[in-house]
Amino acid sequence: MNANVISPEQRLFVGVIVNAAQEAAGVPRIGDERRTIKESARAWFSNGGDDFRTVCELAGLEAGEVRKRVLAYVDRVEHDPAALVKVKRTNMPPRHRDVSIPDVARHAGVSPTTVSNVIHDRPNVTPGTRVRVLAAIEATGYRHNVH
Repeated sequence: MNANVISPEQRLFVGVIVNAAQEAAGVPRIGDERRTIKESARAWFSNGGDDFRTVCELAGLEAGEVRKRVLAYVDRVEHDPAALVKVKRTNMPPRHRDVSIPDVARHAGVSPTTVSNVIHDRPNVTPGTRVRVLAAIEATGYRHNVH
């Protein structure tokens, strides 16, 4: 296996972080437990406990940087609900064509070069941007074509 490719396990834990960030920001949910989930997710990031640090480590991300960026995102959404980024996840392959790096870049709001840097695990990408790109890769069903 190519050492520069993100493992399925890392993707899983990045997904946990992205999901928790959306819950902390208040992604609408069905039912009365929305507020409790939102508060619980915010506390998970704010407290930065052992489970949070472990998930960040398993995702290959630095916990302090993830915490700082997610809490800034949550604050931004609180003041401007239009800033909420909704990530749609699907395990279904694209219907009509393969997803390209520019498609992932548009979804994540970054350049194609940044997507490439994340795919190849280059260190010049901030943890928050890395999380956004990994979430976009997951949401679009992008598959890296390794020859």
